[in-house]
Amino acid sequence: MARKKHKGLEYRILIIPTFDETLKKAGTLFLIETVKQFSNFNYEVVVEDHRLDDTTIWSLHGLRAPELSMPSFGAARFRKVYFDVKGKHNFILRKIDGEENLFVLKISSSSVSILSQPEHVFASLYTSQELFEQHREQELDRPVHKPDIKRLLLHSATKKK
Repeated sequence: MARKKHKGLEYRILIIPTFDETLKKAGTLFLIETVKQFSNFNYEVVVEDHRLDDTTIWSLHGLRAPELSMPSFGAARFRKVYFDVKGKHNFILRKIDGEENLFVLKISSSSVSILSQPEHVFASLYTSQELFEQHREQELDRPVHKPDIKRLLLHSATKKK
């Protein structure tokens, strides 16, 4: 399959240590969100995940509309907590067109650090909630208001008479 030309930043990823109060277990939170903001629904990113020893592969399959049809604004998201990820770990994010980003991480119960990442990324990776939030505004792709062409044409036609 021919790979498409790189389009730039499309996703933001947060990987941080977390603690599940219900299970009373420490784990690692993996969260992905699109840089594209949606004005009608908060979509969910459809992800198929595979774990192979020290490698986690997330295959992105697109977006899914939420079960509740309440209008809302924001990025599409997917989140998952793994309770058995420790040490040197490979995280691969694979898009439907075959393009992938490989991040090599060092994960402990108190921190996550990036050991290496690809040169051309379509996903920015953060290991700090603060940095993830600070850079959100710069990375977001906000929806652009598009005028209703039919209404404009009808309005201008009635004005001329």
